[in-house]
Amino acid sequence: MNSEFFDEGQFPRVALGGGDSSRRLIAFGGSLLLARQDFEAGAASGPHSHDEEQLSLCLSGAFLAEVEGVARRLGPGDSFYAGKGVTHGARCIEAGALLHSFTPQRAEYRKD
Repeated sequence: MNSEFFDEGQFPRVALGGGDSSRRLIAFGGSLLLARQDFEAGAASGPHSHDEEQLSLCLSGAFLAEVEGVARRLGPGDSFYAGKGVTHGARCIEAGALLHSFTPQRAEYRKD
């Protein structure tokens, strides 16, 4: 698919883990990928790392994010950066959503 425009809801929502969170691809192009992840309170994306750089923006709710062992509470408008290979994760305190951007694109997100 080669497009410069993407419609809301164009890509399917994918349930993650025990079903207490889900993600949806939003858009991609060049080396960039944008995805939304919705969380129920208590859901977590445990500590992990990957080969892509990541910027995440809290759209709603509240999260306890951790990057390289440093934790911080995030609310709407707050964000974090995790470089290539950097251990990070987030636990949802109040149901909400994070907007993730990755470079290069995460191949597994394009397969969903």
